[in-house]
Amino acid sequence: MSTVCRGVNRACPLMLAARVAIALTLVPQAAGAQHVSIPFLASATRPAALEFEGGECDVDASGRAMTCRFQQLFLTTSDVAPNTCLVTTNGYERRFEKQGASDWVSREGPDGACGVVDVATLHDGGGVRWTMEIRKEVTRRDASAQCRAADEPRDTLSWQNIRRELPCRFVQPGGLRQ
Repeated sequence: MSTVCRGVNRACPLMLAARVAIALTLVPQAAGAQHVSIPFLASATRPAALEFEGGECDVDASGRAMTCRFQQLFLTTSDVAPNTCLVTTNGYERRFEKQGASDWVSREGPDGACGVVDVATLHDGGGVRWTMEIRKEVTRRDASAQCRAADEPRDTLSWQNIRRELPCRFVQPGGLRQ
């Protein structure tokens, strides 16, 4: 799986809890395929979170599947320099399948002893009003007590309220990933 900070792997310390909305613009491509641009996403679940994403997607000629390449940006504060934010990026890819008139769904997994499946659902709200919901589904609850209690809250990213106040005066590079 190419997802580093998103998806089944929630161990990335820079990832915060929420992800879910997307602004998409369709641009026609050759032979019936379409290109989808996702210019901005921000947490609707946690409006103060300093995590953003955007992406580029290619819809296949059938219009039933699309592969998206996302880029994430995180601003985190530093204990060493309290008025400085570290800028960190991460890239990942995800494939979605069309479900109904306005939804695209991506499933990754199952993973681990609990059989966790990471599900991302994009909902087309018209124009640039897309949302994305990320949730975990445990498929083997009987594997252990830990699996019975493995539910996590859903995360939502949105095209709305993307402007955020910064807790720092300065920025410096953190880590860069592709």
